[in-house]
Amino acid sequence: MNEKKILKKINAEKIVIGRGVVIEDGVLITGKNGLAKKVILGDYCYIGNNTRIIAPEFRLGDYSKIHAYGFLHGVNPLRIGRNCWIGGQCVLDSMGGLDIDDNVGIGAHSQVWTHIQFGDIIEGCRFYSSDYMLINKDAWFVGHCIVSPVKVGEKSMALVGSVVTKDMLPNHVYAGVPAADITNKIGFQFDQLSLDEKAERLENIIQKFYKKYPKFHGDLKVVKSQSEIIEGVCCFDISRRTYTKTHSPAEITFLKEHVPLVKFTPDGEPSFIGNETF
Repeated sequence: MNEKKILKKINAEKIVIGRGVVIEDGVLITGKNGLAKKVILGDYCYIGNNTRIIAPEFRLGDYSKIHAYGFLHGVNPLRIGRNCWIGGQCVLDSMGGLDIDDNVGIGAHSQVWTHIQFGDIIEGCRFYSSDYMLINKDAWFVGHCIVSPVKVGEKSMALVGSVVTKDMLPNHVYAGVPAADITNKIGFQFDQLSLDEKAERLENIIQKFYKKYPKFHGDLKVVKSQSEIIEGVCCFDISRRTYTKTHSPAEITFLKEHVPLVKFTPDGEPSFIGNETF
């Protein structure tokens, strides 16, 4: 997408735009008073039609997607990592500050809240608070979920329609209103796999990719350690869950087609939710 067209949709003091960014019609990214301090958009990220983002700092990582009619707002930073999927018509609130780490899925019509605020405090209303919230890597809210400012453990999962009011343990599964831990009934979201098993799964996916795109044959490599990486080749390191970013056509096509079901982050690049300088 033309960078000039993207810039017209962003009001910020500092803007960093990666490669291949797509922002659809009707999108606006700004701050509460009409100007954000910082907006950072990673490579090949996507923001759908008529999404409104109002925050002092907004970050969206590589290959992450925010689908149509999203409303993201708050007075503290709202930072989203790489390979994330935000479904249509989601509400993400950063009044208390919201960080969403890499590989997180938030299904359509879900709401994530970091504050409670409405009743007149002069009249004695007791319900007024805001809290920073971190959604850890690989967490998944399947859809139509409502989430309070809780601790969301890595690889945790809330099934469709869940109302989450308590902390979510890593790799545990929750469901219901209010959401309860049902891991003992249906098992964990993630199985534990060996490096060999992971490598075999990825190799099978890449071989199917080569059948679809014969011209890319041999351009992607699966490795199990950093020592096996070949300079100039897009290598997927199973041991660290990273890939060497080369911007090759094979790499870009593969990741565009396989994120979110295959999720790797670029080797050596800083987190989108940290305080590193971009």
